[in-house]
Amino acid sequence: MTKILELKIVLNDIKPKIWRRFLVEDSISFNRLHKIVQTVMGWDDYHMYKFCISNEEIVPEEEGYNLAESSFNKLFSSPEFVKMLEQGRLSKGKGSLDTDKINEILHKIEQNNPVVKFDVNTKINQLIKSEKQKFTYVYDFGDSWEHTVTVEKIIEKDQSKKYPICLEGERACPPEDCGSVPGYYNLMKIRKNKKHPEYKGLIVEWLGEDYDPELFVVDWVNARLHGKRPIPVWTYSKK
Repeated sequence: MTKILELKIVLNDIKPKIWRRFLVEDSISFNRLHKIVQTVMGWDDYHMYKFCISNEEIVPEEEGYNLAESSFNKLFSSPEFVKMLEQGRLSKGKGSLDTDKINEILHKIEQNNPVVKFDVNTKINQLIKSEKQKFTYVYDFGDSWEHTVTVEKIIEKDQSKKYPICLEGERACPPEDCGSVPGYYNLMKIRKNKKHPEYKGLIVEWLGEDYDPELFVVDWVNARLHGKRPIPVWTYSKK
């Protein structure tokens, strides 16, 4: 019988915290959970993702995603590539990497890949089974936005409710492609200073002056979760 998971997701390494609490059915797939996380957090689903649960890693197929991003993720799992990067940093300005060596490393990774037991179509209740269980969700292997997800409760399904449901949260999600945590902090610093030489280019023309890092509206999120097209979030009053 389908149960309901109460999950709390926190974006790591940013203060004040950006987080959401939401309810999902435990019979959904990991790909569906990914879509829900994208909506509750406010991401735009432009990039690849993965779930890391215990010793299992759930990663989508490369088709439909950025191939370079996928290769980037594979390479950074290789000690050989990490060592290659470290040697490059110590080469006194000779920062170029041997592409033939990189392709050789990727080939080895493909050959040594274990048989996949779980994939994005796996139901989440096969791996997410207990309260207080924690797992990791990573979005965009370039910026590498890492989130910690905690199973706070497992409860009975209320047949009168439509799931998923976002219960609460705080603060807006960072903008896509802003350069990970350091880039986000730099962008927020520039946003506070209209006299900054990069204010017009980065804030007015790229980010948009309507972006409010403190704004989170649960009704707006739930409208999106249920397929509705709500008015722009910045038209809501701050909570």
